[in-house]
Amino acid sequence: MADEQSVIVIELAKEFMELIRQIAPAWSRAYFRFCLEGSKHGSNGSYVIDSKVDIIDPFTHNAFFRGMNEKAMQLLALLSKDQAVLLLVIDSTFNYDIKFEYQNLDRWRITKANGGSGVPEGI
Repeated sequence: MADEQSVIVIELAKEFMELIRQIAPAWSRAYFRFCLEGSKHGSNGSYVIDSKVDIIDPFTHNAFFRGMNEKAMQLLALLSKDQAVLLLVIDSTFNYDIKFEYQNLDRWRITKANGGSGVPEGI
């Protein structure tokens, strides 16, 4: 990854850790998923605390999601991608990992609907 791309990834991880530490100081792991499909995009996230998974409220944390979406779109533009899924995984020991998918835009969905656990599918 080029320097400019690495800077954005670090910013994404840092902002995500800051939010999760505010929401749930005793968190252990958290997930942020962003999907870009042409002109439409969106994101959501979840976190693990005390062996349960909670979804991050998009209404309460609207400004966070807007900022993360902008950074994710900048990153994907630098990668010359107009469709992609990005999954950022962080843990309470300040480790992070970012994954990309360019074909299967349904990959790593985060949901609790229809029996979902809140952990990204396939993780």
